[in-house]
Amino acid sequence: MENANTNNYQPDEIDHIILQTLQEDGRKSFSDLAKEMGMAVSTISKRYMNLVDCGILTIVGRVEPERVGLNAYAAIQVQVDTVANVERVAEELQAMPEVCFLALRTGDFQLEINVMCRDNTHLMEILRNNMDKINHVRKYEINMYLKVYKWGRSGVRRIGE
Repeated sequence: MENANTNNYQPDEIDHIILQTLQEDGRKSFSDLAKEMGMAVSTISKRYMNLVDCGILTIVGRVEPERVGLNAYAAIQVQVDTVANVERVAEELQAMPEVCFLALRTGDFQLEINVMCRDNTHLMEILRNNMDKINHVRKYEINMYLKVYKWGRSGVRRIGE
């Protein structure tokens, strides 16, 4: 376990249980998890550290956007002038603090970002001060989310479940 190749490591059933449990309650202690799984705390701790070291598990605190004043959430599709410039544009978009999601995609628009803003005025500032000034952006299209029913937390499942 300690010598696992970080690029090729495949989580086993125990790792999946740890991942699923932490997705449900990221604050669950190793001792509680060990007790539920009938294992030693040191085993859970080592497996947890391995999952982190391999880049399979990242611990973040998810904030409820509306509770901290981020009331305008939008998806922006970005069309880049040439394929050669996609990475350059993606780097600039990634640097914007309001961007919470960035992906390369198929279709007429090569990139998609999600931004979280205080309000529509803040969104307009981002468009004017950032989006309109990025070289190689041909055009962009904005879609506002009126209500989010579920924030990105899909369950971890083994293939075939």
